[in-house]
Amino acid sequence: MAAPAQPKAVADLIAESLSAEKPDTVRSLFNAEGAREPEIHWSPRDPELRNPLLRQFAEVCHRYEKNGKIAADAIRLEDFGGLTEWLMLLEPVEEGADFQYLSYGSSIAESYGTDMTGRRTSEFGGHISMFFLGLYRAVLKRDEAVYSEHEPPARVFVRAWHRLIIPLHDDAGAVVRLIVLNVPDNELRAGLELIVDPVFVLRADKTVAYANRAAQHLFKLSANNHYDSSFETVTGMTIDTPLTPDQMLSQHKVEDSVQLTIREAIVERLVMTVSAAQHRGDAFYVVVMRLIGT
Repeated sequence: MAAPAQPKAVADLIAESLSAEKPDTVRSLFNAEGAREPEIHWSPRDPELRNPLLRQFAEVCHRYEKNGKIAADAIRLEDFGGLTEWLMLLEPVEEGADFQYLSYGSSIAESYGTDMTGRRTSEFGGHISMFFLGLYRAVLKRDEAVYSEHEPPARVFVRAWHRLIIPLHDDAGAVVRLIVLNVPDNELRAGLELIVDPVFVLRADKTVAYANRAAQHLFKLSANNHYDSSFETVTGMTIDTPLTPDQMLSQHKVEDSVQLTIREAIVERLVMTVSAAQHRGDAFYVVVMRLIGT
């Protein structure tokens, strides 16, 4: 892709491409990172919204509409109930050159590994910043809702993000904010959240790609203090297997060990089971912990 070196200049090209519904620039941007082209639908209808949470979000937003527009000052986050954990509220800054997150849902922060509240879209860096900036600018230009589905960078333990972006207006009818529902599509992650035992997913270098809520609770983790950290740093425990996750996966290996952990000044024993699973073409360690007493 022949494009200016400055990220915001690339974002301008993407905004122009998306506004005109010509995907070549965006396709090249993602293909260069080994990712498939995002899917974009302007003014999406219900069948194009592939997640029931997106359809529920669209219905709540529709209730705010007057003469086809939604007033920014009419939005009350409490009206969205449990959807708020996947909801983002953005405001254009620098005349639309960038966007600031006024609200960034807690579950998005857990999935991404960082709470972006008060921060800017440009801070994501790389091709993702360019895509987000371009897409948000295209929404400002077209003044139209859009559905997108894209692959995140490999470090984010999500197969794909599905989002619905809806423009919000001031009294003069200008777009002054964007409200977005952003939900992950990841069958492996969804299943791990249902497990009551603590579960970690680790990369080959044994850094944390994901920790389910039981693991976050046991080790007092937040979105900002464990993603990309080593498993030993986060838990105080080590994984001694000599096998890589690729080897464990190919050999169908499962290894158990007894470990000690301290919780509320009490030393507890747990059985740690290490296996492997595939996600987006890569193998990861899957570590499941079961407390067995003091």
